[in-house]
Amino acid sequence: MKSHYASLWLLITIALALIVGASLTDEFSIGAWTPKKAPISELFSRDTVLTINGKDVPIDSILMPVEEPALVAVDSVPKTILLFGDSMTFNLALRLERYSRQNGHRLYAINWDSSNTKIWAETDTLTYYLNKFKPDYVFISLGSNEVYFKNPRVRMPYVQKILSRIGDIPYVWIGPPNWNEDTGINDMLEATCRRGAFFRSAGMEFKRKKDKIHPTREASALWIDSIMRWMPKSSHPILSDVPSDTLPKSRSRVIFIKPYGK
Repeated sequence: MKSHYASLWLLITIALALIVGASLTDEFSIGAWTPKKAPISELFSRDTVLTINGKDVPIDSILMPVEEPALVAVDSVPKTILLFGDSMTFNLALRLERYSRQNGHRLYAINWDSSNTKIWAETDTLTYYLNKFKPDYVFISLGSNEVYFKNPRVRMPYVQKILSRIGDIPYVWIGPPNWNEDTGINDMLEATCRRGAFFRSAGMEFKRKKDKIHPTREASALWIDSIMRWMPKSSHPILSDVPSDTLPKSRSRVIFIKPYGK
């Protein structure tokens, strides 16, 4: 009895092997008969896709490990830096000024309370200060006043206009320090900025002022520390050594612009 079962399993195994083998080979004919290629071959095809969350994803992209982008060499030339943006800018500038002096950079900062991407895109303020200070590196702190905007994608043209004015100057766009869930402003900013030029602040923990929105001065200093630790992974890393505790204090070059109507 056992020998009969063994023979049966052997026949089944041989038949299955023939079917799989035929499905993986190019089409062939026996006389006038051409066997139909079995769908099983698709499982082994390079073009095989799986549907995940409604999107077709190549199996290769799932099975193959995703390579981390190669780190870019640090630009060791000291920079003239322009930091501009909304009311988050001032406290960021205080800590960034110390990094700048530690690493040989020169910082200028423009703090425009209540400003947003639309205001900066539709005025000549950015062009004026780019021409005045001639920076070779730019930090942008905008988006906090658009965290609750219903459709952030309509702001994309303003972001694109700001970036077009910056042109080929390397930059880092500092995302807003979310105090609640946003409606997509961070995703829009990251998708619009060049790869490696957007620092996502959402998800970080901040001690905040009484308004429960603005990070405290100490929290803003830690915020800059986080950005500078991330700097080697950016698209254009610059010198970012931590400032020495013995570095003497100096007056920050921050220009304040009043909100519209004030």
